[in-house]
Amino acid sequence: MSRTSQAALPSDAAVSHLLVAGDSLRFIEHPENLPAGFPAQIQPLLVKNPYEGDKGAISMGGQLFVGYNCLDCHGAEGSGAMGPSFQDGRWHFGGSPGEVFESIYQGRPDGMPAWGGRISNEQIWMLTAYVRSLASKDLSTENFTGKTVERTGH
Repeated sequence: MSRTSQAALPSDAAVSHLLVAGDSLRFIEHPENLPAGFPAQIQPLLVKNPYEGDKGAISMGGQLFVGYNCLDCHGAEGSGAMGPSFQDGRWHFGGSPGEVFESIYQGRPDGMPAWGGRISNEQIWMLTAYVRSLASKDLSTENFTGKTVERTGH
């Protein structure tokens, strides 16, 4: 993972915080849920996707999305299927770069496989940039007109 200095901790959605305790214990910061025994006084490191906003990497991430069959669960262009949509801007496990990376790397309960160790971290960062780029528009009310629609047929 790419890390930047510990200086200022911006609240920008494009930056995540990596909590480090000792040489090998690393977690994306989830302030609402720290593991038992995790040191109370820790200094978070910034985690930034090296490919965030890079059009070439986003395009490659789109190819990886198809190549690794992500669209089977998440739908074409991340529109959603049996897996969640990426287009509506709502994230089940957090939408920051580090949180999306973590979801791809570690997998998630009830279906999302862990890709860490199967594909490179570089590819995971490109996939992260791609799926985050899909959430550019809030679709939650896009088709809502307020009218009652009469159903016909089946």
